[in-house]
Amino acid sequence: MLIQNRIQLGVVGTAMVLIVVSSGCRFAANRQNSIGRQAYESGQLAQAVNRFQQALNLDPNNSDAYYNLASSYYQMGKQAKNSQWVNQAEQLFRQSIAINDQNSNAHRALAGLLIESDRQQSAFDLVDDWRRRHPTSAEPLIEIACLYQEYGDNRRATDFLSDAVRLDPQNIRALSALGHVREAQGQLNLALENYNRAYQLDNRQIEVARRIQDISSRLAAGQVGNQQIR
Repeated sequence: MLIQNRIQLGVVGTAMVLIVVSSGCRFAANRQNSIGRQAYESGQLAQAVNRFQQALNLDPNNSDAYYNLASSYYQMGKQAKNSQWVNQAEQLFRQSIAINDQNSNAHRALAGLLIESDRQQSAFDLVDDWRRRHPTSAEPLIEIACLYQEYGDNRRATDFLSDAVRLDPQNIRALSALGHVREAQGQLNLALENYNRAYQLDNRQIEVARRIQDISSRLAAGQVGNQQIR
């Protein structure tokens, strides 16, 4: 019994060490990710690639690190017109999604890459498959709506964004996007309502605040104009 207990304690002790080591690796990987993002935002893409690669060396299953590395290669590829880097970015975006199928940034970026590579149908298929895998998530619906809006189909964009808001009434991105589409359609009162709801959830949105002020002014001017006509 004593030997068995010692063996069990040894296994538990080993597991605890592995958990500590794993946590330490994730912390170090997140730090490398953070430093890499700073380099990326300052335009130091080669340095960013190095940091994100270090993050992956520490944590090979880090979906965010794959996404960040892909974004860096994509930017470098576009700047240098290097198709090999662009292709590498595509594979890295796909790897990020394979690790975390709900990584909305990776889906969004990959869809953008496909569109810029003249593979519009592949982009629609990507986000539609994502929607089918996660029917209760608002994020795929937002991305599909953005694609339709980009191609001038505001009606379908509105439908998908309305569905997204029904699924997640407090989704700030969905509310803001719905406000934008309705503003483009001239539905100013509805757009203002969506923008206001988004701003109430997060009042740090500078652009949303500008849209609220602009639409409010336009509506007020229209009301004054109507009164003068009368």
